Amino acid sequence: MPSIGKPRRGPLGLTLSLGILTFLVISVLSFLNPGQTLENHALDLAYRFRPPESAPSALIIVGIDEPSFQELQLPWPWPRKMHAELIRRLNDAGARLIVFDVIFAEPTTPAEDQLFAAAMRQAGNVILSQTLEVTVSRQFSRRLLVSPLSLFEQAARDVGVSMVTPDADGVVRRFRLNLAGRKTLPTVVMHHLKPQETLTVHQGGLIDFVGPPRSVETVSYYQVLDQNRPLPAQRIRDRVVLVGRMSEASGTPQSQADAMYTPFFASTGQLMAGVEVQGNIIHTMLNGRAGQEISVALRLGLYLLVTVLFSFLAARLSPWNGLLIIFAGMLLILGFSIYAFGAWNFWMPPILVCAGLPLIYTGNVLTQYVMEVREKRWLRQAFGRYVAPEVVEIISSQPERLKLGGEELEATVLFADLAGFTTVSESMTPAEVIGLLNEFFTPMTQITLEHKGTLDKFIGDCVMALWGAPVPIPDHARRACQAALLMQEGVHHLQISWRERGLSSLRARVGLHSGPVMAGNVGSQERFNYTVLGDTVNLASRLEGANKFYGTEILISEATRGQLGDAFLVRELDLIQVQGRGRPVTIFELLGTTPESSVPEWLQCFSQARAAYLAGEWEQAARQFQMVLRLREEDQPTRIFLERCLNYLKDPPPLDWSGVFVLDSK
Repeated sequence: MPSIGKPRRGPLGLTLSLGILTFLVISVLSFLNPGQTLENHALDLAYRFRPPESAPSALIIVGIDEPSFQELQLPWPWPRKMHAELIRRLNDAGARLIVFDVIFAEPTTPAEDQLFAAAMRQAGNVILSQTLEVTVSRQFSRRLLVSPLSLFEQAARDVGVSMVTPDADGVVRRFRLNLAGRKTLPTVVMHHLKPQETLTVHQGGLIDFVGPPRSVETVSYYQVLDQNRPLPAQRIRDRVVLVGRMSEASGTPQSQADAMYTPFFASTGQLMAGVEVQGNIIHTMLNGRAGQEISVALRLGLYLLVTVLFSFLAARLSPWNGLLIIFAGMLLILGFSIYAFGAWNFWMPPILVCAGLPLIYTGNVLTQYVMEVREKRWLRQAFGRYVAPEVVEIISSQPERLKLGGEELEATVLFADLAGFTTVSESMTPAEVIGLLNEFFTPMTQITLEHKGTLDKFIGDCVMALWGAPVPIPDHARRACQAALLMQEGVHHLQISWRERGLSSLRARVGLHSGPVMAGNVGSQERFNYTVLGDTVNLASRLEGANKFYGTEILISEATRGQLGDAFLVRELDLIQVQGRGRPVTIFELLGTTPESSVPEWLQCFSQARAAYLAGEWEQAARQFQMVLRLREEDQPTRIFLERCLNYLKDPPPLDWSGVFVLDSK
């Protein structure tokens, strides 16, 4: 073992052999998926170091997004007469091109299809998408072109392939003008925007992303169709309008089918909608700023020069000095590579050549060990963002949990939604929307984890959390209700600053239900998520939505109420029938913890009024409910019951009336 601090000198042949061996290793790796993945991660870092650009003025996205599904109340696919109306409005507003990143390959009704085709013919500026379905097996491979109906293809101005090919690690960084001999969607758009420019068949490069997801200006589909608040024409005039799915925030795999990983995923945790990827490619081509990469020959020459040079230096310097030189060389290579990408849009992969330097000095074994330790630390930190520390320890000690499958558990599921968010977000920039959601999600997440809950997912402006899975908790209902009360308290604190910013309409609605769930990892062998499924989840979601009807903040089910004992102050509210459930359910409003003094007078009066209501004594119930309003004027549930009593006095319910109220809304 050489002594520390003394220079090491070896034969020239050994020095050259070490450099050449390292050169061969990193050269081979540069042509294999593992090496290319490492370099792509560095490219992602270079993307994130670049400051985001301003939203491109030539583009705007009309998103088929969650707010549109909520507003339109229609399942996908939507009627094509809606698309026809969208085209008409966009064309009237002066859209330069209307580009659908949606495949219209299947017919619907003849009338609907004819309306859609007629709208495209009249507009004369609609471009449709087609895609390639690739089937690969040991016996054969097949590429099938999926095109729009011939009726639509003839009516459209042009058609292009909307398929985007990600790198081997699933991240979209590069684009091509042609796929399987057919022009891509951005190529077709460019042909109509700049017909005088000649695009070569093999031209392509690195996408010049504007920034993270939602950096391209986006409006919701329903906003274009909104007759009461029409979108200003100047936001559409003379712009390329891209229409496509923008549902990456949803927790369902189906809604993420057209959402893609980009270089910004590691920092934002957000997938980018396919239509926004297309917009970034069009932006890249319009600006002529496609990123270029160093040629293979030049890259291999650089590898050889660096590895031989540092082999000589490492052999002739002391271990400490050699370590400093190697670290300095790595920083210089990495820094210059990122700078060249940011300044000149030119990419020189730095990771393999940098990895060759410690390979020369310490060997591959130590390098691999450090990488494994770092990966495990990252994994623990990543799990810690979503589940309580105790759960992290259990999962770490039982890695067999991280596989597909599930188990039935008793749990309490919570949904917390930010009421008024859709309306408020329409007048906000994407950055302001994300900032507002982060303000809401941060205390929701902290409170969930502090009470040993598991954060399941974010769905738009809604949080789904659960207690009792993946680790069983005997008092899961009590912990969930404590968390719900603290969540409301946290939102009440946030409302102080929101009111100062003109966001006084924002408040939280929470729904909880306890019962059996199927808990486990759902997805595919390559990618899956831990979640819970079943009627318990559906009813918790319905109770969160029922708050909107009753004007309440926290609603819990009878099953949850039965596990709380006397620790909480609740009132029995109603017997309701919700959509998608055969049996009615008694719901309760969670008001707080049980006070040390007696139950409030208004609450006692409400219980008496409700007893008279269930007995069909409408006059007595109405008087009692009026008394509640004198004690608690703002109580919305009391107003609802008073109105029912007055209606029943005029028009009594059937003789078999059992007090069940059918809640039509979700």
